[in-house]
Amino acid sequence: MTYTPQLGNQLHKIILNKNLDGIFVFNQNCEIQVWNEAMEQVSGLKAEYVINKNLFEVCAFMKQIDEFAFISKALQGAESLSKNRPFLFPASNTQGYFEGNYFPAINEAGETTEVICFFKDTTETSQFDENLITLTEKLRDKLNERTDQLLKANMELREEVKRRKHFGYEALLKNIELTDSIVYAKEIQQAILPPIRNMQNAFEDMFVFFKPRDIVSGDFYWFEKRDNYAYMAAVDCTGHGVPGALISILGFNALNQAVNEHHLTHPGDILEYLNTSVSNVFQATKGAVRDGMDISLVRYDISSRTLEFAGAYNPLFIVKNNGDLQKIRGDRYPIGPMNDLESKTFTNHKIKLERGDCFYIFSDGYADQFGGPQGKKMKYSIFRKLLTENYRRPMEEQGEIVEKTIRYWQGDLEQVDDMLLIGVRIE
Repeated sequence: MTYTPQLGNQLHKIILNKNLDGIFVFNQNCEIQVWNEAMEQVSGLKAEYVINKNLFEVCAFMKQIDEFAFISKALQGAESLSKNRPFLFPASNTQGYFEGNYFPAINEAGETTEVICFFKDTTETSQFDENLITLTEKLRDKLNERTDQLLKANMELREEVKRRKHFGYEALLKNIELTDSIVYAKEIQQAILPPIRNMQNAFEDMFVFFKPRDIVSGDFYWFEKRDNYAYMAAVDCTGHGVPGALISILGFNALNQAVNEHHLTHPGDILEYLNTSVSNVFQATKGAVRDGMDISLVRYDISSRTLEFAGAYNPLFIVKNNGDLQKIRGDRYPIGPMNDLESKTFTNHKIKLERGDCFYIFSDGYADQFGGPQGKKMKYSIFRKLLTENYRRPMEEQGEIVEKTIRYWQGDLEQVDDMLLIGVRIE
């Protein structure tokens, strides 16, 4: 920017009065002509002290020798000059970063008549820049340090992967072999379950809903028909998965023995035999194994429509043809070792049924499943309502509703237990 002397004192006064920056003006003889209030505050030198004094002398007094080169260049008629650097003014004890901008005023002959200097405090901006540079350097050092750590950890991890690779491969093979064995156990378990068509020969209108939690199940259903009687049970062994499946085979064999070899007929007697058999097997463990099973067992007289029932914990539900639900409770102890109650007796219930009545035997897995809007257990209140609202439907349709209901109720939650439910309508 080029100025002419004609700007005069009027322009100087306007600039001096309105500008917050420090402003001073010196002539070609380097004599200070203008020294505004902002310069007085930052330098600590009053205008009356510096006016008409040589700028070199004032700079020397303020210990700003570095400014001599800028002053000389400005007097030589160079273009506007700018410099930002730290200053310390002894008189005012002011220190910080200041930016000096020198603007020579050139006459028509091309001579420098005076130089106007705007002196601006840039301490905050410059300090921010310095802090930013310092922070960037620290972050760079930290990043380099962290990169070295990650590279070292990565190398160690690679070595660990190599070391474990062989071991992991062997573990994978063993896991596959174990899974194959469990799948084969599932096939064996399914083979011993009674075919649904055999059960339908005795009960024309019926369904079986069976949903193991794992590959193999601790729940199982049992059926046997002798003469004019149909025997059926829903059994819930302790636990689920492989332990439950092993106990289920023990229970299945004992039920067959009770009816086919010992010719026991009443459900209460059959449960007593089942309890003795299971307890004797676990007696050799001297109390280390105290597993057992809960069971609902019925015998149905096809000719008289009479139902006998005995239960270990698990009940029998009967929905009469008018919609009333009756609950026949089982005895409050399980099959298997239980303190001093190895010799248990089971109550035998006899119920006269009518055409259109429905009865249901089940394990507790269905009602204990978590789900619904609040992720809570279904419980038996909802389970009973499900049965009473749909008992008039064909049993095959009821089975489909039972399956859809629990799938909707469970949602994305895990299945917590094996599920078994058998429904029969009396014809």
